[in-house]
Amino acid sequence: MAGTKRRKKSQSNPEKTLKTALHYSLGLLVNIIILYLFIRVFSFAFNFSYDVFADSAKNPASMDYVVVEIPPDSSSKEIAEIIYDAGVIEDKYVMLAKIKVGGYGNKIKAGPYGLSSSMTYDEILNIICGYDSEDEEDE
Repeated sequence: MAGTKRRKKSQSNPEKTLKTALHYSLGLLVNIIILYLFIRVFSFAFNFSYDVFADSAKNPASMDYVVVEIPPDSSSKEIAEIIYDAGVIEDKYVMLAKIKVGGYGNKIKAGPYGLSSSMTYDEILNIICGYDSEDEEDE
């Protein structure tokens, strides 16, 4: 009788070990997936905020200009989409964030503008708001 108890105990021990190993492996896999997603979200947030607060151009070496027409009573989202569709900026959501953060929403004027992908977001906003860059440098 003592021999049969040992045999059952030794048979269930590998099953228990396998279940425990599987449990820890799945837990480790879930933790790795969560860490990966956390890093991806952090990386996206960092890159987006860098683009919003740093002043960069889509193609600094470009010499091509495009005429962009901003219709009257356009929303900030529509303006960002128009400029993005013209190929002047790299990310319409960065432009939208710059409009909101900079308080440019009510200052943008309708009309045609000559814009280039070599311009930074702030240069584009200054142009479509009607600010003269030479006046700003003097102040």
